[in-house]
Amino acid sequence: MSIMLIQLIVRETEWYQYVINILIVIFARSLDILSTRYVTKELKLETNKLAKKLGWKGMILVQIPLIVLGSLDIYFALFIFVWSLLLFANNIEGSWYVQEVGEEAYHQEITSNVKKTSLGKIIFGEISSVLSLTVSGLLILVFLFIFNDLLAVFFICLALICQGILGTIRSLSFLIDLKKEKPEHSEQIKDTSE
Repeated sequence: MSIMLIQLIVRETEWYQYVINILIVIFARSLDILSTRYVTKELKLETNKLAKKLGWKGMILVQIPLIVLGSLDIYFALFIFVWSLLLFANNIEGSWYVQEVGEEAYHQEITSNVKKTSLGKIIFGEISSVLSLTVSGLLILVFLFIFNDLLAVFFICLALICQGILGTIRSLSFLIDLKKEKPEHSEQIKDTSE
């Protein structure tokens, strides 16, 4: 593994490739940091304990070694980009609700409900990333490097693309339908006035 990393780093690369790599990593890390700031300015909802402990200044300083690492090779830059994109997506998912109720109120609501819920239900409700991303990634690696089956990899990637698009459409459709629903309270007032 270390030999492969050394070969990646010491191979001949044009100077502009390093610039491209740095720009990719800076953009990617900015997505993660800015989306974190958007959702949790006080870091009350930050799930990364180290980031929470370091605070905003510390989190920005931690980006320097990542930028240096990503600058060394396009593959490192792509890895950091994709992972940061996933973190960005995770941060903004449901952020409308946090923005609506406020970070402090959301934190209190989650804390209150977590204390009432069994650990088994919490674990079951939070393993979706392992089931979707980890299993998909492992299947891609297995079919690519063990079975050398590009068609299987294509269909796994196609399933991920479909889920990304259709999952977003379904969630938006559900929320938009909820937004259009007439409140039950106003219907009850109307019924009693008649």
